[in-house]
Amino acid sequence: MRDWLNFDKKLWFELHDEHCDGKHYILGNPHTFTGRIFAYCPQKDAFFNISLEEIKEMPTETEYWIKGFISGNEPSRPVDEEGKPLAPPSQDYIHWEESVELFHKTGYWYPGERHCEICGVKLLNSWTEFDCENCLDKN
Repeated sequence: MRDWLNFDKKLWFELHDEHCDGKHYILGNPHTFTGRIFAYCPQKDAFFNISLEEIKEMPTETEYWIKGFISGNEPSRPVDEEGKPLAPPSQDYIHWEESVELFHKTGYWYPGERHCEICGVKLLNSWTEFDCENCLDKN
């Protein structure tokens, strides 16, 4: 069994969450959802999972750990009916490529297909909202 409390103290971060100030620490991969990070809160003596988008501040060491982690968690390219990887100009490939680009900013990946709850446009897998960008701007 891993000793989760024997973590690297250089891999800290602060959250956007106003209910939990102070440093939190990266422990590794929780093996739950693509891009999620397993972490520890010493203030509450609690373990939790986060996405990159939830982090407010971090040192360079944490930034590079997360960049490597996110790169290693990129979902594979979509494939055709024969299992061959799709390439541009396929719409599925372009959607995947745009989703991966945003994934590096959010650390969030929804494995299925989702659509804007207002206009019905197909959302990127790494989009964190339920409404598309255009509909969010209108509200």
